Formats: sequence, structure tokens, C-alpha cells
Amino acid sequence: MLRENLDSVLRQDFADYEAIYVDDGSTDETPAILEEYSSSHPDRLRVLRVPNGGQGLARNAGAREAKGEFLLFTDDDTITPPDWVSKMMALYERHDCDALSGGFAPFSMQNRTERYMYYRECILCGNKPGYVRAVPAMSFLVPRELFWEIGGFIAEPIEDWAFCRRLRETGKRLYYDPAVRVTHHYQTTWPQAIRRIRTPAIRGLYDWIDNGGSGLAYLAYTALNFAGSPVWILRYFPLDLYATALWMEARFFAWRVQAYVLNLFGRRLHTPH
Repeated sequence: MLRENLDSVLRQDFADYEAIYVDDGSTDETPAILEEYSSSHPDRLRVLRVPNGGQGLARNAGAREAKGEFLLFTDDDTITPPDWVSKMMALYERHDCDALSGGFAPFSMQNRTERYMYYRECILCGNKPGYVRAVPAMSFLVPRELFWEIGGFIAEPIEDWAFCRRLRETGKRLYYDPAVRVTHHYQTTWPQAIRRIRTPAIRGLYDWIDNGGSGLAYLAYTALNFAGSPVWILRYFPLDLYATALWMEARFFAWRVQAYVLNLFGRRLHTPH
């Protein structure tokens, strides 16, 4: 996916931008591909290589190198439209917000797993513009000064969720506008999807507790959400995915209960980056 992502990011119609790619300790062909592209675009593309530490630390490394007033984050499993940068800047100027998220569209809807993952992500933001509580970082614009005022991303795999939480706690407003969308490759196998959903189930609870919140209250909120899932799933998922979505919500709740109980005994579940 990296080549098509690079091609899309480097063909932007916006004149004054730099592209910074952070190689998070890759062991495949990533370094060679990045070297090839940086040689072809020396004035536009810069490449950093850091020890493997997860997306949050990799994003922070890129942000430290950035020279611009704004940071615009995306991932290597996306394809950006040619007017992505220019439209995101225009939308930021239009809306009364402190940070902005663009929308996302699925690369493919042929596979049942990727269909489920796309509809599940739509729960977070919906398909209409407006202020939201949290967004994924696949199309996320924030002033560089504000990014560091908030403290950047954490090292844990829920770095985008945790950043949005801290953004809200400082009184800042996050706006979502799907007028510009990146195309996203979603997980295509159930083991990949389960791993992707298990991480926020566990790390979301730990992040809440580590920042002074009541783990029991957070678990109660999750229980209420799960109790209502037979109804709200009908709103967000097509009928052929109803049973799948209900099953996955049950697993999400079970993972969170397990994390809470183990935390009471001073133990924590491991969720790899």
C-alpha cells in the first residue's frame, strides 16, 4: 500500500507543504521504497527512521521535524485525493474549531470483514459534518503549536483516541467534515479485525484509569452501551451484518471486563502495537 499512498500524497495541488514519512523500524521493503521516493522528490519528501515504538511515537518524531504551522496526519494504508491538503486547510478556515478531521471512504467493500470495519468506524463520526468527541488520525489537521501544547501522542496504540480526549479536556473543539475524504484500506480477515477492536477495548479502560477516572464507572458505561447494542446496531449496520456486529460488541464488552478485573489485582493485558 505504501507506493500508492506516496503517489497520492506527493501529487497534491497545494504548493507550500512538506511530506514527512516516519519508518517505525520496518523490516520489509519499506526503507528501500522510501529511499527511492525521497531521491525522486528531494525538495518535498523527508524520511525518518526510528526504533519500533508504535504509531504515537512515530507521529511525534515526524511532528518534531515539521517546519510548517500545521500538522496534517495520515497513514500508509490510505490514498489521499489530489486536493486533500488544500481542502483540509480551507475547511479549517471555514469552521470554528481547534482541530479538524476529514472523512474516510473504504477502498473496497467486497469482503465481509472490511465492510464491518468500515461501518463500525462510521459510528465514531457519522456521515455529516459537526463537532465530535474523537476521530482516527488518518486525516487529522491540528496547528503544530496546539499539538505540542496538548503533549503530542502517547506511546500506547490508542494514541489518536487519547489525544482527542486531552484535546476536549483543555476546552478545545474538534470538528469532523467528510467533504474531503481519504480512501482507507480496512482489515480483510477476522483475526486482523479482532486485534484492531481488542486494543481500544483494553487500552481505553487503562487510559481512563491512568488519568484519574473511575474504572468501575467506565465499565458501567460500557455495560450500558452493550445493553443497548441490539437496538443501536440497527442504526449503523446493514441487516446482513447485524449478527456479526452484535457478536463483536459482546467480545468488546468481555475484553473490557477482563481488563478491569485483572487491573484490580495489579495485572494488565498486553496489546501489541
